[in-house]
Amino acid sequence: MGLTLTAAAGVGLGVFAGMAVGQLLGSVDTERVRDAVGRRLRRSGAGPDAPADGELERAVNGALSENATTRHLAVRAHALGDGIVELTGTAPDPEARALAGTIARGVAGSGVVVNRILVEGEAPGSSRRKPPRAG
Repeated sequence: MGLTLTAAAGVGLGVFAGMAVGQLLGSVDTERVRDAVGRRLRRSGAGPDAPADGELERAVNGALSENATTRHLAVRAHALGDGIVELTGTAPDPEARALAGTIARGVAGSGVVVNRILVEGEAPGSSRRKPPRAG
């Protein structure tokens, strides 16, 4: 059982890292992600333990509405199946965006959270770092 959870967590972290890079590079094909992650979770045995989509979606949205920082954000969680949750909407700053992701991951457990929340004033896929000054 411990090995299964470790494998599922490793897969989840790998997919999350891939999503972060994908978000920087452009749009993410949610259908392909759901299929790929679903196959991995089924192989590791973690898929059947995932809560039902509606239950997971309600739990994440409920947790977001209970937090003082995230309750006023224009953010929604959408269950994509196989324990995958997608966050969409906008946040005023990167910290609020990250907090929403952390809260969702806490509820989703070993599931995968795709954080597609946009930060107001930032172009999608833009780097948060400012380019170095010439000279």
